[in-house]
Amino acid sequence: MKRSVQVEIAGQSLSIVSDEGEQYVQQLADYVDEKVREVSGGRTTYNPQRVALLVAIQLADELLREKDLHRRFRAQVEAKLAALEQALAEHEATLAPET
Repeated sequence: MKRSVQVEIAGQSLSIVSDEGEQYVQQLADYVDEKVREVSGGRTTYNPQRVALLVAIQLADELLREKDLHRRFRAQVEAKLAALEQALAEHEATLAPET
C-alpha cells in the first residue's frame, strides 16, 4: 500500500510516495542528504543542480561497484557448486557397483 512520507534532503522538504515503510524511506533520505553534505563540503550556498549531479554520479558508482561485486561473488558460488556437483558425481560413480 503506497503512503506518503515526509523527508528533508539538503534543507528541502519532500513528500515521497512509496510502498516501503516510513523508516526505510527516511533511511534513504538520510543517506542522500549525507552525500549532498559530503559533495557540498558543508557549504550552505551551492549550485543544487551541480551537487545533485555529483551525488548521482557517486551513487551510480556505488551501485555499479556493488553489482560487480555481486556478479563476481555469484560466479564464485556457481564455480564452487559445479565443482561440488562434479565431485559428488565422481564419488557416486566409485560407489556404484560395476555391471
